[in-house]
Amino acid sequence: MTLRRLEYFVAVAEQRSFSAAARTLHTAQPPLSTQVRALERELGAELFDRTGRTPELSPAGRALLPEARRILAAYDRLATTAQRARDGSVGRLRLGLVPSATAGRLPAVLRRLRVDLPGLEVSLVEGRPPELLRRLDLDDLDVVLLYTVVDGPALASRVLATEPLVLAVPPGHRFAAQPAVAVADLEREPLVLPARHGDDGLRERTSALLAGVHVRVVQDDLWMVQTMVALVAAGLGCAVVPASSAHVGPAEVEHRPFADARTGLDLVASWREDRDHPPVARFLAAWGAAG
Repeated sequence: MTLRRLEYFVAVAEQRSFSAAARTLHTAQPPLSTQVRALERELGAELFDRTGRTPELSPAGRALLPEARRILAAYDRLATTAQRARDGSVGRLRLGLVPSATAGRLPAVLRRLRVDLPGLEVSLVEGRPPELLRRLDLDDLDVVLLYTVVDGPALASRVLATEPLVLAVPPGHRFAAQPAVAVADLEREPLVLPARHGDDGLRERTSALLAGVHVRVVQDDLWMVQTMVALVAAGLGCAVVPASSAHVGPAEVEHRPFADARTGLDLVASWREDRDHPPVARFLAAWGAAG
């Protein structure tokens, strides 16, 4: 059974004439009639009643017509579907991220993608940076969002945003009454610290900010900013965090800028440059548009 035979059958059914169908399809009537007969033999059923002046659909023909139209319409959509997949407007984007990356512009980007590209399915995977990078390398993820630039022979990276670092302060702390905090004032201050993941992440930026200042570490090796802020809310100590964490942390935690430092934290998108996956470009474009 070929698409051409289905096309000939539909044309005859709609025109109610073999000759008119042949003219519509820019072919001669004899080959058209031959192809319809071949289709009937394949199906083992007459599709037309040919006893009158015009061919009428038989019961089998009436049953086949909507299915034939559906098949032909699906075939016509193939080129459009392939083009949309090629330009990234349909398909799937597997996005890996550290949990704190959801606190900034990401929700607006996801909303834009959902409205502008309803055919693009976005799935999110949260995890630690080493695990996310491993899955990116294994092609389990298409792009990852980390607070660090990752070097690799097949990796491409782009800084999406730079967030200022602020101090998360427990309720009732003396810093809460100040509009800003001097870095030197953190001397001997209890501090909650994130884990080290290498490269140039939050822990490394915090260490650079506090160079020469001796703090008292009360909790170490935390990898979720939300957990750090929760411990601040419990009164264990202060924490240096991205400014966007103020939107997701407990309301009682105060966030204060540093009076004498302008250290920021880069949110970086990384993907495999050796893989052609158009939805990644769509995601990066949506990020720029959402800003």
